[in-house]
Amino acid sequence: MEKRQRQMVSMNMSKELKRDWLPKLQERYGRRNRQGKSRMLDELCEDHHYERKYASKLLSGSLPVCLGRVHPGPELRYEMIEPVVKQIWLSSEQPCGKRLLPIVQQWLPYYERRYGELSSRQRRLVKQVSAATLDRLLAPARGQYSGRGRGGTKPGSLLRSEIPIRTGVWDLSQPGYLEADSVAHCGESLAGDFIWSLTYTDIL
Repeated sequence: MEKRQRQMVSMNMSKELKRDWLPKLQERYGRRNRQGKSRMLDELCEDHHYERKYASKLLSGSLPVCLGRVHPGPELRYEMIEPVVKQIWLSSEQPCGKRLLPIVQQWLPYYERRYGELSSRQRRLVKQVSAATLDRLLAPARGQYSGRGRGGTKPGSLLRSEIPIRTGVWDLSQPGYLEADSVAHCGESLAGDFIWSLTYTDIL
């Protein structure tokens, strides 16, 4: 709070300086020698927290004229859906923004069924959000949940020689063509007891 108050005081002083005192300071600055100019810059930087290069241009009148509107930076309207996005991201095993985008929109009805309905504005923002914005919203969470699962399978030729495999083009127009994979529910370590599951995915 104290730091914020000092910044506000500095901001107000800077506006007052530019409006009332700056022409007089520029006149004094122009009449001084090199050492005198250096002392004025030191005082200005210390009193108003300016960078020395900016203060030098300010007193010499060499700052470029500001044209057009001021860009305040990125709009923070999507912050209100960050809890929603984070919960779906965790439940969907932390995918990147491009993969998460269709997941968020598809899972939204189930999220509302479990955690409560969203406001109309939140629902609209979820439908409008981009993959890049999802990555930005989840950047702090990615640092917090940075651990990755462990792989429990190793490549080898033993299973290939024991299990008959038919190669060729799969028929993707009807169900029955499966991909299978084992999953170790062990977190970040293969030590101790944990559950293995076998996951089947129908290509269709």
